[in-house]
Amino acid sequence: MYDIVILGAGPAGLTAAIYSARGGLKTLVVERQMAGGQIATTDLVENYPGFPDGIGGYELMELMKQQAVRFGAEIREIEAVDSITPGQVHRVAVGEDVYEARALIIATGLDPVGLGCGGEAHFTGRGVSFCATCDGALYRDKVVAVVGGGNSAVEEALFLTRFARKVYVVHRRDKLRADWVLQQRAFANPRIELLWNAQVREVRGENVVTSIYVEFTDRGEFTEVPVDGVFMYVGQRPNTD
Repeated sequence: MYDIVILGAGPAGLTAAIYSARGGLKTLVVERQMAGGQIATTDLVENYPGFPDGIGGYELMELMKQQAVRFGAEIREIEAVDSITPGQVHRVAVGEDVYEARALIIATGLDPVGLGCGGEAHFTGRGVSFCATCDGALYRDKVVAVVGGGNSAVEEALFLTRFARKVYVVHRRDKLRADWVLQQRAFANPRIELLWNAQVREVRGENVVTSIYVEFTDRGEFTEVPVDGVFMYVGQRPNTD
């Protein structure tokens, strides 16, 4: 029996755990696979207060985790929650274990979504990726494409220039949505080329990715762009299911 069970050990879940445990409540945090959430796969976090020079995403989340544990929170890494039975006492089933709690906090975060274009699912793990920090080093001296125009897309494009000799940023509009400072860094980076008003219609290859088939919607043209990898940053889906 716990006072509070928290589902999710990203920034929201760990912050809740810090407050809960520090307040003297018996607290359990349940996380799928690894604590930290998506931010743990981010190379550099520059917009979190208190770190003027930035901090690695994994390092920041490890500090949050240590802080929660120091106040007495328990953190358990699992494969999945099998069921939740709400009531006066909430029950969370994980395999043969059942955790009971007087209150339940759901902080299950987001998962990235893809374009749904041809070849995307087929080449996921074989040239299509959703995590530049995880897979960027595989593309040393190669050519990659980043699809998207928000902060995540531009941040990861900049990160990929550490490895790839060329990074295409494929964006469906004629201007980026990313923060101004990130845009200026991208424009100034000689390894980044922006493809405006462009949409990836197909990821192509045989055993691995060899190109993307791009439509330039402003002029109705189609072009095949040779690449070795494609990183998708086009949206996220809440893990509420």
